[in-house]
Amino acid sequence: MRRLAPGVHTLEAPQRFFGLEVGARMTALSLDDGLLLHSPVPAPMEVVAALGAPRWAVAPNRFHHLYVGAYVAAGLEGWAAPGVARKQPEVAFTGTLEGDVQPFGDEVEVIPLRCFELASEVLLLHRPSRTLVVTDLVFHFQPDDPWLTRAGMALLGGYPGCSTTLLERVGFDRPTAREELSLLLDRDFDRLILSHGAVLESGGRDALARAFSWLGI
Repeated sequence: MRRLAPGVHTLEAPQRFFGLEVGARMTALSLDDGLLLHSPVPAPMEVVAALGAPRWAVAPNRFHHLYVGAYVAAGLEGWAAPGVARKQPEVAFTGTLEGDVQPFGDEVEVIPLRCFELASEVLLLHRPSRTLVVTDLVFHFQPDDPWLTRAGMALLGGYPGCSTTLLERVGFDRPTAREELSLLLDRDFDRLILSHGAVLESGGRDALARAFSWLGI
């Protein structure tokens, strides 16, 4: 586990996507009422429990749900982005993160995005540390990442820098995206944790704004 701020830790694991090593990152938020795990990756429960009593596991979009079942089976509440429960019918999810659902207390704001139905991504804003946690909304690969990963992501428009890919440019409902991203950029955050690529310890809001400059916001 890597500590980024009080109550904010990450754990990374290998993950391949269409032959590219993109890695995967789980974020653990230590809250007053327990430990919240965003985009779970395989990990010994004793490693996770060292941070606090695990309570919630979040499958934050329609692609990041492969490992959530093991955590739910271990007794955690499973919360899913819209559409995930249909892809994981064997997992007994507690609920879906949509609309005004805010199950994690005042420390964390749940921000569902409706602009990209392919992913139906749900973001988390950890207010105490001013940290925004995203999944596939943007990517931030580095020069020391595998060359094939860099080449593949460059072809998709997702490298270099903190970037979206062509999938977002083609698939976004742009009027909805402009509204949602404008509201997102009005929120108070500085650190940006992504599932793929390097964490932005500061300047995350400005990096996100640049990544979505093509929306005209």
